[in-house]
Amino acid sequence: MRLRKRTSRHTWWLGLWFAIALAFQAGLAAQFIHRLLLHSHGVHADAVDWIFTFVLMFVTPLLCLGLGFYTAYQRTWDRRAWLLLLLLISYALFVIGTDTVDAVMSWPPVIRSLALIYRTFWFYSWPVWMILFAVYFPERAGVDRRWPWLKWMVLTPVGALGALYMVIRVMRNEGMPRPRILQAIEPAMSWLMQDLLWFTVAVCVGLWVARISKTSGPDARRRLRILFFGLAIGFVPVILADLIGIQIVGLQWSDFPRWIALLAALPLALFPVTLAYVTVVERALEVGVLIRQSLQYALARRGVLAMRIVVSTGVVLMVALLSGGLPLGLRMVLTAGGIWLVLLVGVGSESAARWIDRRFFREAYNVEQVLQQLAEQVTSIVELKPLLETVTHRLADALHITRLAIFLNDKNHYRPAAVLGFSEPPAYAFMGGADTVEQLRMARKPLPVYLDEPGSWTQQIKDSESNVLRELETQLLVPIARRSEMLGFLSFGPKISEAPYSPSDLQLLQSVASQTGFAIENSRLSSAMASEIAEREVLNRELAIAREVQQRLFPQERPSIAGVDLVGVCRPAREVGGDYYDFFALAGDVLGLAIGDVSGKGVPASLLMASLQASLRGQILAGAANIDQLVANVNSLVYGTSSVNRYATFFYAQYSPLQRLLTYVNAGHNPPVLLRKHSTVVRLEAGGLPVGLLPAARYEGASIDIEAGDLLLLFSDGISEAMNEQEEEWGEENMLCTLKACSSMEPAGIVKALFEAADAFTGRAPQHDDMTLVVARFST
Repeated sequence: MRLRKRTSRHTWWLGLWFAIALAFQAGLAAQFIHRLLLHSHGVHADAVDWIFTFVLMFVTPLLCLGLGFYTAYQRTWDRRAWLLLLLLISYALFVIGTDTVDAVMSWPPVIRSLALIYRTFWFYSWPVWMILFAVYFPERAGVDRRWPWLKWMVLTPVGALGALYMVIRVMRNEGMPRPRILQAIEPAMSWLMQDLLWFTVAVCVGLWVARISKTSGPDARRRLRILFFGLAIGFVPVILADLIGIQIVGLQWSDFPRWIALLAALPLALFPVTLAYVTVVERALEVGVLIRQSLQYALARRGVLAMRIVVSTGVVLMVALLSGGLPLGLRMVLTAGGIWLVLLVGVGSESAARWIDRRFFREAYNVEQVLQQLAEQVTSIVELKPLLETVTHRLADALHITRLAIFLNDKNHYRPAAVLGFSEPPAYAFMGGADTVEQLRMARKPLPVYLDEPGSWTQQIKDSESNVLRELETQLLVPIARRSEMLGFLSFGPKISEAPYSPSDLQLLQSVASQTGFAIENSRLSSAMASEIAEREVLNRELAIAREVQQRLFPQERPSIAGVDLVGVCRPAREVGGDYYDFFALAGDVLGLAIGDVSGKGVPASLLMASLQASLRGQILAGAANIDQLVANVNSLVYGTSSVNRYATFFYAQYSPLQRLLTYVNAGHNPPVLLRKHSTVVRLEAGGLPVGLLPAARYEGASIDIEAGDLLLLFSDGISEAMNEQEEEWGEENMLCTLKACSSMEPAGIVKALFEAADAFTGRAPQHDDMTLVVARFST
C-alpha cells in the first residue's frame, strides 16, 4: 500500500509538472505565431519562417516533453529517467533560444516574473544536465567510477557561470538596479555563456568518444556511437554557423539568409530523436542501420502518435489564430476544414502504424501475451515434435527471425531437434562437454554471440565450435534448463530488420525457454509414461498367456479311481504363481497325488513350478523303483535347473484302492491332514528336505491305511497363513475347525467353504501368497 500511494503521488506531481511545462511552451509558441502573423501583413514571414517555427516551437518541444515525462512516469525508480527529464525540459527551451528582452515580458505581471525565472533557469542549466547525462548514459562512465570528484571540477564552474548569468538576465529584464560589477561583466558574460554551450557539447562528444573504446559490451558501445552521432549531427551545423558567421565574419543571426539559418537550426531536433531511440525503444543498431531505419521505424510507431497530437494541436491553434478577423462564413469553413483534417490524421495514423509494421518486418508484442499464448498451446501438446515446431514458429512470428534451431540433449550430444530457415537440416552436434555448452550451463541466461568481438565469451571456445556458430549465423544462444539439467538450447539467427536482440527480447526468450523446458520435460515424461503403459500392456498380455499356460499345467480332468472323490483349486496371488498341485492315474488303478510350494512369487516362481511338474511327470514315466527314490530324483532335477536359493516344498503320495494304503513322502511341505471319520486328525510328516535345496538328499516316506469315510486335505501355506489387515494369521487351528465343520460336504463344497472362511478372516486385506487346496474323500 505504501508503494502504491507513493507511486500515485509521483504520478500526480508529474502530471502537474507536465501541465505547467506544456502550458509554458504553448504560451511561447502562441506568442511566436502572433509575431509571425503580425509580420505576415508586412510580407516578412514566408514558408521558411513557418517551417522554422513549426519544427522548433512545436515538434521539438512536444517531443522533448513527451519523451521526458513518459520515461519518468514509466521508470520512477530510475534516477537516470529523472536526469533525462531535466535534460529534455531544458533542451525544449534551449532550441528556441533567447532574446535580450525576453518574450515573456509582455505577459501579465504576476505570470511574467515566474515565467522569466522558469525560462532563464532551464535555458542556462542545460549545460549542467547535459554533462551529467554524458557521464551516466547509457551507463555510468568508468572514469566517474574511479574519480567521482572529477565531474564536479567541470560542473562547479559551469553551474556557477550559469547561475550568475541567470541573475543578470532576470535583473535586466525586470528593470532592477544592478551593481556596477554586474553591468561591467554583462557583455563578456553573454559571449562566455554562448561559448559555454559549445564547450558543453565538446565535453559530451569527447567523453562519449573516449568511452566507446573502453565500455564493456557491444550493445553499450552501439548506444554510445548513436548518442555521439546524434549529438554531432544535431549541433555541428549550428556550431559551424556560429563560428564562421558570427565569430569570424561578425554577422548576427538576423543577418543570415533564412534558408541557411533553417538548415543550421533544424538538425537540433535530431538530438531528442536520438535520445528517444536509445532510452525508450532500447533497440540500438549500428550507425549505418540507424541512419537507414531508426528514424523510419524505431520511432515511427511512437512518432505516428506524436505527430497526430502535434498536427491536431497545431490545427486547433492555427484555426483559432487565423479566424480572428475573418467573416463568419469563412471562419465556419476554416473550422470545419480543421476538424476534417484532425479526423483524417487520426484515421491515417492507424494505417501508417500498420504499414510500418509490415514494411520493417516487425510487430509490437507483449511478453505476457506471447507467454500466455505459448503456454496455452504447449500444455495441450504431448508429442515432442509438434511441441518444438510450435515453439519455433511462434518465436519466428514474434521476432521475425530468419534462422532458428533448437538443440536437445541426446545421449550427451546436443543435436538439432527443430530448425527453421535452413534449406537442409544442419548436421552439427555439440558434445555434452563442449565449451559452448559449458558457457550456457554456467550462465543459465541468454548469451549474445559476437564471434569477432575481443573479450567476448566466444573467444574462449574452440575454433570448430566458432565455425559451427558462424555457419548457423547465430546471434543469440538461449539455454533450455530444468533444475540442474540443461535439456538443450536455442540458436537464433539474425532478424529480417537487422536489429540486434534487445533487453526486452532477452526477457521474452528467457521466459519462453523456461516454459519450453518445462513443456519438453512434460513431453518426455508423457512419452515415458506412454512407453511404460505400452510395455505394461504387453507384459499383462504375456502374463495372461503365462497364466493360461500355467492353468493348463494343473489337472484338466479328474482321474477315475474307484472309491476316491477329489477336487483341487489353486488361486495365485498374482497373474502367475509358484503353487503346484497334481493328480493322475497310475498303473494298477493307483492314484498319484502331489502338491508343491515354490519359494517366491510371480514369474520366477511359476517357472520353477513348471520345472517341478515336468520333473515329477518325467520320473513317473521313467518308472522309479520306489516313491523315496522318485522324490530324490526330482530333487536332483530341480536343483540342477534352479538358481541359488530357489527351492520348493513338495508332497507326493500314491494311493492303492486294492490295498487301501496311502504311501507318501513329505519334502518339507505343510503336513497334509488326514481327517478320520471319527474326527481324529493325522498329520503326514515323514519325508525329508525341500526339493532343490541340496544337490543330493535322502527321503524316507511312510504308509498309512485308509478307512472308508476318511478325508485327506492337502494345502499350501497361503491358506493357513492368510493374514487380515492387522497382519494376524488365520492359522491351521481355524482351518481344521472349518474342515471339521464342513467334513460332511462333498470335496468341492469343502474347498469352497475353506476359501470363504479364509477370505472372511482376511477381509479387505490383499492376498499376499498363493492359495492351493486339494481335498480327497475315500469311500467304501
